[in-house]
Amino acid sequence: MPSRRLRLILWEEITVAIEIHCVRCGKTIRAPDNAGGKRGRCPGCGHEMYIPVPPDQIEEIPLAPVDEDEERKAAELRRESIRYAAMVDRSGGAPPDPRKGGGRSGRGGQASSTSIDVAKEVANFVLAMGSSQFEDAEAVVARLRGAGKKAREYVQGLLVDQMPPKFGKVQPQIAKNFLKALSDRLEG
Repeated sequence: MPSRRLRLILWEEITVAIEIHCVRCGKTIRAPDNAGGKRGRCPGCGHEMYIPVPPDQIEEIPLAPVDEDEERKAAELRRESIRYAAMVDRSGGAPPDPRKGGGRSGRGGQASSTSIDVAKEVANFVLAMGSSQFEDAEAVVARLRGAGKKAREYVQGLLVDQMPPKFGKVQPQIAKNFLKALSDRLEG
């Protein structure tokens, strides 16, 4: 244990720069600079509290520079979302909500690109995958391939859409993974 004289010298070297009030008892508490940013107890009531860092010791964190590549990608995503929204508007409305009658079409075989309801078929694909009906999902992929570019653009639009439609009880992230798989299948 240091002698009394050494303790006094050590105490003199510690500067009391932080002054706070206990939130429980209101007592004024003085703390040394090096206690800033830590937790301590009020000597009056024992309440534990945060001791703030003195303003002169707060380091300013510089902002990261703007990443031009990231900004270009974000702008492209916005443009794709706008193109997708315009495509949905031209096709006569939003994709059907599978919970409101957007179920399976019951049609078998190939369909021409003019008679196929792409939005309904994409919903059928996600629902079939979600219920592990892989043969039904394969049939939908075949029909969507017949729609060609229209189907690919629609699926790509759903992938970049910030608020894609809900597909029954299929969780949104799982639906997105199904849509990615469908996109890959339509490209190949």
